[in-house]
Order: sequence, then structure tokens, then C-alpha cells
Amino acid sequence: MRPASACLVFLMALSLGHWPVAAPARPQDATTDGGLEAASNGRLVRVGALSGNGAVTTVPLEVYVARVLVGEAEPNAPDGGLQALAIAARTFTMVNIGRHSREGFDLCDTTHCQVWRAAATAASRRAVMATAGQVLLYNGALAEVFYSASCGGHTENAGDVWARGALFPYLRGVPDDVHESEVPWRLERSLDEVREAVARVGARGARLEDVRLEGRSPGGRVMRVGLPGLTPDSLTGDQFRGALGFADLRSTAFSLERVGDRLRFEGRGYGHGVGMCVVGAGRRAQRGETAEQILAHYFPLLTVRRFDDLAR
Repeated sequence: MRPASACLVFLMALSLGHWPVAAPARPQDATTDGGLEAASNGRLVRVGALSGNGAVTTVPLEVYVARVLVGEAEPNAPDGGLQALAIAARTFTMVNIGRHSREGFDLCDTTHCQVWRAAATAASRRAVMATAGQVLLYNGALAEVFYSASCGGHTENAGDVWARGALFPYLRGVPDDVHESEVPWRLERSLDEVREAVARVGARGARLEDVRLEGRSPGGRVMRVGLPGLTPDSLTGDQFRGALGFADLRSTAFSLERVGDRLRFEGRGYGHGVGMCVVGAGRRAQRGETAEQILAHYFPLLTVRRFDDLAR
């Protein structure tokens, strides 16, 4: 998930109670969307379908979180992993509510915000009901948190990934010892293909002479990529990854080998690596860790508390 551009505004709105609300729902079976609606305490989320026709769907908060789990979690993830992701996704939602207010909705349905699906599952409803209302806090206030598909063995400091990362001193990289069996991903491109790709993000020039890795973060991710022959002659690792395609260059945790005019990338993980690792959370749950233990691993400086208890 990407950082919000105006989270302080949204946090102020939350503190003043400016959350869209509906009339209280009647008590329902907790295993249904009706039960999730009751657990939402009238809070609603307007979701814009940027991946489709742009339609806006309004759903109760906990229904939304349950549908996000279907879109973001691994299939058949254990309950502990789903519960940890539910708390992280709920926190992200409450911090970023109104992120797309100028477009007439709160959050979109792409990786810019959170991917969701049209219906929840029994497992996602169960995980949301088990954690209903629970959020992550930093120094007693809602924390802006992130998660990615797979960290590949080490999560990342937010400040080493994004320019705004210094605003999140609590998002620190940690080793993740549940990825040893993963097979590295590979990608091959020619120098001309890379030149055409980076031109789309503003790197201009007739001839790309080489691609050089110019520094790594403590977590092992590429922080800067040199592009001799072009202007500018370098990009951040995240910019370079975006230019080649986030689905193709799956993370910035990669090595590079040049053979002639061909570039061979080999890497681990999928995503920016900041915050909770979704694959890692599932594997930790498989070996018996609870949602609380999983969150304590990925967010050691944060605490879990019910949102409705904050004003008390």
C-alpha cells in the first residue's frame, strides 16, 4: 500500500467524529455480513472501482475489511494470519478514510489503497469478527501502517523506500525467518527495453550505456540505480521498479548480471517490503503464532487496542 498524502487531515477528522455513519443495524448472526455490519457501529466506507467502471459502493467498515482480506490475503491463510492482516487493514482504512474525497469516495479498489473483492468468505468474516474494532497505535494515536505481499526474508525501513518514510520511524525493517524455501524470481530485459521503460518516468537519452546498482538498504534492497548515458543518470530503486513494472520487477531486493546487451535480474519477495509481510504472517500462523505475536514481530513499536476505547 502506498502512503496517504494527507493522513493528518483524516486523523483530525476522526478525532472530531467526522466519519460517515448509518443508522445502527439490528443484531445479526456474527458469521454473516449482517453481523459485520452490526460490529461496524455505523461506520461506512465508500469504495471507488478504479479498476473497473468507477462505480462507488458504500459498505460497513467491517464488511469492507472482510472483503479486503479476500483480495489481499493468501488463499487458505490460517486464522492467525488473517486476523493480523484484518487489524492492519482496518488501521490503514481508518487512517486513510477520505483519501479520494475529491473524487467522491474514500478508498479505491487498487493497490494504491487496498484490493477488495465483491464478497467476503467464511474465513475472512471469522477473522474480522475476532478482531472487530482493533487497530494499531503509536504513542496512543492511530498509526499509518503498510503491508506487502512478501518481504522475501527481511522487511524494510520506510525511510529507505519512500521520501516520506521518515515520517514513520516506527516502521523499521526486521528479519523474517520463514522464507528460506522460496525460489528466487527472475527477469530479463535488453538495454534498449530498459531505456524505453525509464523514458516513461523521465529519464531521457539516445543510448543507455549500462545499468548499475549504486547502493543497498540495511535490509538488502536496491536504493539507487545508475543509468549512465541518460538524464537524469540515476533513479531510486522504487522508481526503477515502477518503470519496469511492479508486477515484472517484483521487488527491489534483486541482483543484476549483464551479458552483452541483456540484463538478468534475480530477486526475492514481492512488493515494497514495508510493514507486515502477508506471506510471512501466514507462515508464522502456521507454526502457531497468534495475531498479536505476528503484529508484534512486524510492528514492534506499535500496540493493539480497540478504536472505540481511544476516547475513553
